[in-house]
Amino acid sequence: MSVSIFLVRAVVEVAERSAAGQDLCARIPFDRRRLEQPEARLEFEQFERVLSTAVAVTGDEALGLHVAQQTSEGAFDVLGHVAAHAPNMREVLEGASQFASLLMDGMLVASRDEGDTFVVRYAFPRSTPLSDRLLAELMLGGAVRLARAFTGASTAPRFADFEHERPAHHHEYTRTFGGNVRFGQRVTSIAFDRKIVDRPQMHQHAEFHGLLRAEAQRRIDRMTTDVRPATRVSQYLLAVPPSHIPDISKAARDLGMSERSLRRQLLADGTSYRDVVRSALEASAGRMLRDSARTIKETAMALGFANAASFYHAFKRWTGMTPGEYRRARGVPYNR
Repeated sequence: MSVSIFLVRAVVEVAERSAAGQDLCARIPFDRRRLEQPEARLEFEQFERVLSTAVAVTGDEALGLHVAQQTSEGAFDVLGHVAAHAPNMREVLEGASQFASLLMDGMLVASRDEGDTFVVRYAFPRSTPLSDRLLAELMLGGAVRLARAFTGASTAPRFADFEHERPAHHHEYTRTFGGNVRFGQRVTSIAFDRKIVDRPQMHQHAEFHGLLRAEAQRRIDRMTTDVRPATRVSQYLLAVPPSHIPDISKAARDLGMSERSLRRQLLADGTSYRDVVRSALEASAGRMLRDSARTIKETAMALGFANAASFYHAFKRWTGMTPGEYRRARGVPYNR
């Protein structure tokens, strides 16, 4: 999985500005010249290191919120420009489900009307608790910034839901989202009044918007031409909380196809939904175990296992190693 260099630039720019010009890229194994390549993408694990290093350098625990607030639409590549010329906010948020992978492989955006409320749900590749929180802050903070660009600085969401528990800097959430913030929720989502998302934008430009959408679609087509069905499903699963892996019928709906079609595509790819789920859980387990701050028991709970013993047996079956052996082989400090 990879991340657009535009998103990397946004994080680096805000972090270096906050850290009085320190060269963030010098702190991690990352060639700064890649920031100048508009079509470059960074592997997700390396982007995770950019995020964690940025927080360490700046001491800014609310960095995700601040990146969302301080970057221009250009930080989101062609999608930012699509948004700038869209007829209304609904068009932008519904289009995000189609084009989200331009910013990040495995990122999913789904929206729906619920009465007089418009709800947007976000999912993204899971990694460390810090990375997960920063990405949730960035995505929901970006949605609020979009709403205020369309409708005014006083606009506030109906609610903003986060999966992580309330952080020490929760006052920053209140400043960004107003008083309707909820932590420890099942999904990451945000909701606005339907009147807000359907309000016409004064600066819309229909012709330019159409050209930009066509360019975004061209880039998506180029990215996905050679993507195998199993890879697409795996990216989808890695953006879902591991303890909430959906059944195949819901996965098919989220991917825009029928269950029968999904089964057929995976069979043609030489695999099954069950096997892809197992591989996704194994990948998530590996990432979590490489995080020395997370205990093995916490990893088991995050993956949806009833207890650590069940996780031990499953991980040994997947990899031939116990979780402890896996950590020692990778030089991760011991942490039960």
